[in-house]
Amino acid sequence: MPSKNSKQATAEDTAQETKVHEHALPDNWPEDITFIPDLTYSDRVTQEQRAGLSRTTVDSASWLKVPKDLATVHAARGLFAAEHLIPDAFIIAYRGHVHTNSLSDCDPHSDYDLSLDRELGLSVDAATSGNESRFANDYRGIAERPNAEFRDCFIQVPCSKRADGFRWERRVGIFVLSAGKAGLRKKGIREGEEIVVSYGKGYWEGRKTLASFRKDEEMLRIAQLALDA
Repeated sequence: MPSKNSKQATAEDTAQETKVHEHALPDNWPEDITFIPDLTYSDRVTQEQRAGLSRTTVDSASWLKVPKDLATVHAARGLFAAEHLIPDAFIIAYRGHVHTNSLSDCDPHSDYDLSLDRELGLSVDAATSGNESRFANDYRGIAERPNAEFRDCFIQVPCSKRADGFRWERRVGIFVLSAGKAGLRKKGIREGEEIVVSYGKGYWEGRKTLASFRKDEEMLRIAQLALDA
C-alpha cells in the first residue's frame, strides 16, 4: 500500500487548469480497468461513514479545497505531467472503489489500496477501477527521489440536497512536493516529466513478505532493491 504524507495543504480554492477533462477516457486506457469519474462505494460502507467524509475537523480545516477535480496528467505505464506543475500544486485525486477495512471487504492481493480515512475505517482501492492516478510509480529505480506525494484534501462534488448544489468531500490527492526550505525543488515538475511518489518502506516490506510466500524471485528482487535504495 503506498504511504500517504502527513503534510496538510494550506491554500484554498486553487487548482491548476487542465488539458484533460475528468470524464474523458484517457488515450490507451487498459481494457481490463474501468475508468471512473469519481469514487464508487462498497455496499458495506454505511451512510454514516459517507457523511463523515464531508465533515470538517480541527485537523482537516486547513486542507486544500479543490473546486474542480481535473487531471493535469497523462498516463502510459506511468503518470506524466501534461503541463508545468509548480511546487505544492494539486495534480490529481486518487480514485477507486471505497471499501471498509474489514478483511471480508478488502482485496488481499491488491497493490492499489490506499487509506482514505483511518478513523472512519475506509480505504480506496484502484486495482480494477480508477483514474490516471493509479499509474503513479514509486521513484525507486526511476529517479533519485520523489517529486510528488499523497496528501489529504477536499474535492467539490455535486449534492442535490445543498442549496448551492455541491458539498466538499474528503479525498486523497497527489501533489507536487513543496520547494523545500532551501528551494531545491522550486522548479516543480516539468511538462512531460514522470510524476513519481514514495510508496513507503511499509509497502515494500509487504511486497517482500508476499514474494517470499509466493516464492516469486523477481518480485523479491524488486522489493529488496527498493528497500535498499
